[in-house]
Amino acid sequence: MKPILFYALILFIGLPGCKKMEYFQTNPNAPSKPIPSSLLTDLEKNLFQFSSLSSNGTNEGAFPFAIASALQYNVGFSNHSILTQSYQWATNSMDEYLQISDAQAMIGAAGANKSYIAVGKLFIAIQYYSLTNKFGDVPCSQAVQLKNGVGSPVYDAQKVVYQTILADLDTANTLLALNQGVLAGDFIYNGNLSQWRKFVNSFRLRVILSLSNKTGDDLAPKALFAAVMSNPAQYPVFTSNADNARQLTSTVTPTPFYNNPEYVYYGLGKSFADSLILYKDPRIVHWANITNAAATAGLSIYDYDAYAGLPADASNSVNTANAVKASPPNSNYFSQANYEPNLFMGFYEVNFLAAEGIARGWWTGANPATYYNQGITASLAFYNIPQDTITRYLAGPQVVYNPATGLNQILFQRFLAGVYNSGYEPYFTQRRTGYPAMALAGPGIPGHQEPLRWQYPVGEYTLNGVHVKAAVTSQYPGGDLITEKMWVLIPE
Repeated sequence: MKPILFYALILFIGLPGCKKMEYFQTNPNAPSKPIPSSLLTDLEKNLFQFSSLSSNGTNEGAFPFAIASALQYNVGFSNHSILTQSYQWATNSMDEYLQISDAQAMIGAAGANKSYIAVGKLFIAIQYYSLTNKFGDVPCSQAVQLKNGVGSPVYDAQKVVYQTILADLDTANTLLALNQGVLAGDFIYNGNLSQWRKFVNSFRLRVILSLSNKTGDDLAPKALFAAVMSNPAQYPVFTSNADNARQLTSTVTPTPFYNNPEYVYYGLGKSFADSLILYKDPRIVHWANITNAAATAGLSIYDYDAYAGLPADASNSVNTANAVKASPPNSNYFSQANYEPNLFMGFYEVNFLAAEGIARGWWTGANPATYYNQGITASLAFYNIPQDTITRYLAGPQVVYNPATGLNQILFQRFLAGVYNSGYEPYFTQRRTGYPAMALAGPGIPGHQEPLRWQYPVGEYTLNGVHVKAAVTSQYPGGDLITEKMWVLIPE
């Protein structure tokens, strides 16, 4: 066997000429310039997979169940998920800026047509919405400007961030209405620009309703809501589950939904399980397994007596001792990568957003019950529940719409429909409205208070300390604490 040095020498002699170092710093198997279609595919993939707004499915961590424990759908502890279960979390990432950078690159790439620009604006709006709802004030006007020499961006007030979000959505809607440019690299809507436009305006409704505490502000969410609702030609939104912003998974997905052995989930939260049982909610079969005792007794999965939950505010030791008594999350979540689509935003949410705004008196052009019923129907149909079963459910005494309690019914059904999907949005909505109330009084919740935000990342204090400290001082009298209330949550 000849020495390796020999082959290296032969290779060197055989080279046609010397190359500069820059040649070897370029990967010949990867594009050296941004390609809009490739960037779009990555942006879509990351929306479902790595972003903090991710849903379930290809997300390889246990993010969906961590949020599910914060919302008390589930009870269970293991590793850092105990922080979510007991509301003892601290900081979070600002990885959204990576997606904003990619969206900006797509917008500025050679060959980017108006459709790419529009979708890029939507992705930027989505990521700023996530950032500001996690922390409060965040860098926006000077963010992602390192190439322009801005290494320490100022923090913009949350109101300014919202203005930027709404402006980007307006631009996206206007550009998509032109119907110009082929959108390649799109696995969500396969280049269907009318569906992208619906996505833009459906997300716009989400943003508007998130401002429900700001009806006295000149952002004027009531007027914005009425404009969308009264002019569907200018602001088209989702009209069926076929419009859902979703990712269809398959059995070749790298990991199933929540197949992470580092996490343990004992079962459903008691209040959540009790509501499903009381309402005779057919979705319980999709979300949970029956208890061990019920299985031993031979009860059917369609028997509501076969399900039970554990108090979400009980101590870890108590719930651990009683784990066998609870209905665990459906085992399919841990074994089937294609159990359900990844859902970022769905038709069900659009209906509940419309119903909430109408119930608040923001528009008088329709009855909130119409959208309430459509929202429930869309959610149950998402799980392939037959129409006759949906009709019976809508007629149930706890479900049928009552104008006297309508707003709470809308918010609760939106809470139910958000199980294991839509990323942080179910938490943002519950935090904004306070409904349904979370169980906080027990020993499992040391502070007996639900957090309202995350602390700014440690890296911000290291790399952008002057500006992050100024942002904390201007917003939060008590300091950078998770119990401080950001601007969007303060009524006016």
